[in-house]
Amino acid sequence: MSGINSQKGFTLTEIMIALAIMALGFLAMAQMQYLSLRQKQQAELGTVATNVVQFIADRDMEEVKRAQLLNSTAFMKAQAGRLDPSSYCLSGNLERMCDACPCDPLAEVTPHPSQETETTCAVIDITDFDPEKVVFKTTEAGCSGSTDDSLIVIKRVNSKTVEPADPNEPTVTTLNVTYGIKTKNQFEETGFDSLSIKDTLATQDMVFTAHEEDWSQYLVGWSHVNVPHVP
Repeated sequence: MSGINSQKGFTLTEIMIALAIMALGFLAMAQMQYLSLRQKQQAELGTVATNVVQFIADRDMEEVKRAQLLNSTAFMKAQAGRLDPSSYCLSGNLERMCDACPCDPLAEVTPHPSQETETTCAVIDITDFDPEKVVFKTTEAGCSGSTDDSLIVIKRVNSKTVEPADPNEPTVTTLNVTYGIKTKNQFEETGFDSLSIKDTLATQDMVFTAHEEDWSQYLVGWSHVNVPHVP
């Protein structure tokens, strides 16, 4: 009996210390798991943003090509005598191509291609994204009412027009475009002000260039036609 009575167990203090150490270990594991899950979500959102900005840039390029094709088709018809140049651009003409005639391919990138700098935004619903339905707004307020899971695409366009020294050379207009994708929180914090890496999920730069030609020989009034340089 004296041998049994001499055995000692854990004290309450020792048990509390052991439980505290185990709790700290579990908290550290939970935090690591949370950070890992958050990094995974950020990476997935970054991939979505990269795809969105690529689709929108590609859409702009295709719209530039479409406008140029419409202009070229009208020019070829006029050369062949199968188009009435005097009435082609009238608003009631069912064949009329664009709001402005001839089409300005650069206006498919930005509403005012002659403006030095223009910034616009659009709200992207990532659950139902269609680049053809993306509508850009000219004010930050136009994109402020987005939902928490929406993305905001910013388009900043810097325009430069160079008049040639040689009158036989064409006028050239260049649009340097930066596309940036932001979360709702990033947009609320920085709006139009910043398209830096820390303030966006993804960015992309593109350059659109066009030279001016005179097609008025065959199409009346078409003396300043922007012909884009597209692949």
